[in-house]
Parts: sequence; C-alpha cells; structure tokens
Amino acid sequence: MLSKIKVRLIFFIYLLSSTTVFGNSSESNILIKNQLYNFSTIKNNKDMAIDWELKGSMLTKYSNNITLIEKPFLNIYKTTSTVDIKSDTAIDPSGDMEEIYLKDNVFIKREYLLDDISMKMYTSYAIFYVSKNLFETDRDVTIITSDSTTTGSGLSANMDTGIIRILSNAKRIIRDNDKSRIIEGNQMIYDANEEKWIVKDIAANDLKKIITKKVTTTFNIK
Repeated sequence: MLSKIKVRLIFFIYLLSSTTVFGNSSESNILIKNQLYNFSTIKNNKDMAIDWELKGSMLTKYSNNITLIEKPFLNIYKTTSTVDIKSDTAIDPSGDMEEIYLKDNVFIKREYLLDDISMKMYTSYAIFYVSKNLFETDRDVTIITSDSTTTGSGLSANMDTGIIRILSNAKRIIRDNDKSRIIEGNQMIYDANEEKWIVKDIAANDLKKIITKKVTTTFNIK
C-alpha cells in the first residue's frame, strides 16, 4: 500500500513540477492527508437544495490542499438546467472546489429542463470555474446539438448565461432533414437562450492565450 502511495505521489509531483499555478514543491514536504475510494459528496445551498454532487473512483488530498480526482463525475443543478461533467482526471489546486482542471476525455452536457434541449461538448483539457459556472479551453472542441455539430479551437462557455464562444477556426454543420449547410468563421458566439449563432471574422486570440498559459502550466504540456 505504501509503495502505491509513493508511486502516486511521485507522479503527482512530476505532473505539477515547474508550474506557476501551484508553485514548486519538493517530494519531502508533500504528504497525503487522506484518500477516498468510490466516493460521493454534495454541496447544498442556503435553502438546503443540492448545488452540485461530485463522484469519482478516487480522491487524494495532499498536505498543501491540492486535490487529485480520478474519474470525476460532477453534476450541477440549476433551476432550469443541469450540467454533467466527466473526464479521466481532475485537479483542484486549492481544495475548495473553486477552479477544477479537467484532463483527458473531457465531456460536458447541459440539459434544459423546461424544453428538453441538450448540448454536448467534447475536448481534451478544460478549466471549470465552479462559482461562475464557466468553462474554458484552448484545445480543439466539438459541440453537438440535436440539429448541428460545431467545431473549433478554444472555448469559453458560461452555463449560467448560456453564452458560448468558439474562439477560433469555427465551423458549424447544420442538419435540416436530408440537407446540411456549413457556416464558417474565425469566431462564433452562441446564445442558448435565443438559440442563435453569431459569426465573427476576428478570432479571440487574446483570451485564448490566457487560457493556454493556464492549461499548459497546470498540466506541463505543450
């Protein structure tokens, strides 16, 4: 058991070494505080309704409060919609569920309860700001709805306001019975409340660079 913990600890330190997000830590002063297997936890709001529920195959919390989650599955409950989030791995750098860094096979689904409309998003890395209900990624992303498939590079999606931005290289394929048409642009903005897409000629490169810096330093990737 101790050898397994040591292997996980060394891997975790390697994953986070030389990062500006979490800072540098040596193996000697990072300790495992606790581990949970096949866990489930919920957060209630002031009215005692469930805000979110988090499940996973394993949760490891370290002495610096960094939390590593394997096979996370997060359900967020809103008045008119629900959001489901899955990935292979997640990192919570502060341990307070404010920013969650998702890695590999990231899947996000928003479902509107009143009209039974759903939207699915797929990417490889993402940052989720829990209190803002905001997703960001600089990676390739695919968005699927009942009548369209939209792809692009980089995403900023506010699940509360319903405003979703494809930051660059946007392409939308619209399906209408047996026919389809294609819309392309450097940037696309979707208003889920109006169910309307806006195409822009200028890509949102500044925002994408900010997201890239966070993602690459967190996961030590290029």
